[in-house]
Amino acid sequence: MPILYDVDLEENRLVMEYVEGSLMKEALEAREEDRRELGRLLGEAIGRLHDGDLIHGDLTTSNMAWREGEVVLFDFGMGERSPELEVKGVDFHLFQEALRSAHSGDTELLAAVLEGYRSTYARADEVVAKAEEIERRGRYQRAS
Repeated sequence: MPILYDVDLEENRLVMEYVEGSLMKEALEAREEDRRELGRLLGEAIGRLHDGDLIHGDLTTSNMAWREGEVVLFDFGMGERSPELEVKGVDFHLFQEALRSAHSGDTELLAAVLEGYRSTYARADEVVAKAEEIERRGRYQRAS
């Protein structure tokens, strides 16, 4: 996440670090040879986020930057704090949908994200199972 330097409540302003780099979406497209490593680092970043009970709310590769070997998450406008598996499952499910949509269903990339996610978040398997449950519920509701 970018560094927050100042909060000005009177002017309703946040002063934050400017993040040099490219959008993760662009980095994934431009760095085909590093795609698996980028995916793993992406999963690690999401795992650290969820481990701190932070929910992004709009996890897409357009809301992430690639800066000198690190993933920087931004745009937390829909974010919240929650220890609930359901909320984390929704967050992860929506990320998977965004990844499939923006990156042509690249299963190797998703596998690398899952590897990184599991390496940094002890409850990753529970969240992934919850995301799969949410996916099934969505399919059932759409078919009705």
